[in-house]
Amino acid sequence: MISISRRYPWTLWPDSICPSFLEDPILKKVQGDQYWKIEIDFEYTKDNFSTMKDVFCIVPKYTGLSIYEKRIFVGVGYNDKDDWIASESFLEPETRYVIEYEHFPNDKLIIKIDGKEEFSYKLDTRPLAIVDNPIIFLGINKHITKEETEVPDIKVYNFKIFDNNGLKCHHDFKEIIHDKAIDKTGNLNFLYQIG
Repeated sequence: MISISRRYPWTLWPDSICPSFLEDPILKKVQGDQYWKIEIDFEYTKDNFSTMKDVFCIVPKYTGLSIYEKRIFVGVGYNDKDDWIASESFLEPETRYVIEYEHFPNDKLIIKIDGKEEFSYKLDTRPLAIVDNPIIFLGINKHITKEETEVPDIKVYNFKIFDNNGLKCHHDFKEIIHDKAIDKTGNLNFLYQIG
């Protein structure tokens, strides 16, 4: 488990630190034309309750999950623009949840909370974007600034990414070397703290 603040978020951007080591980096698969699933096991704190709690996002075309005053907000990154959608689902602070984002290319994006489907977005006429050099952030929705708070907003227990062949990236933050969380799958998809 790791506590994450907006001032010191974590990022999955292995191309920035070890591009020559990776034969099949997971970020090349987290695209609008491929199947993928992100699973995050987390809780958010009561601190800074009146500000947005950004759990994770994929950029530059924003696809992600945030919480504001208990309500889940979902980002869906299309080629033309990003949509920001307020759901009718609410999560309590200091409570552990497992959220799954499952993407079926040119079909739908399904979001489950603790194994129960909560909502779905049709993508048959507007698919998710395909981008060069995508980045995943945990704990913030953009690059950081010095003005962000150092007080932890979220606690992440597990972060996983699956493709058609199964689990390809898994971080439980139990093994950190040189400020990088080791990918338990052995696929070298390092998560590291920035800031």
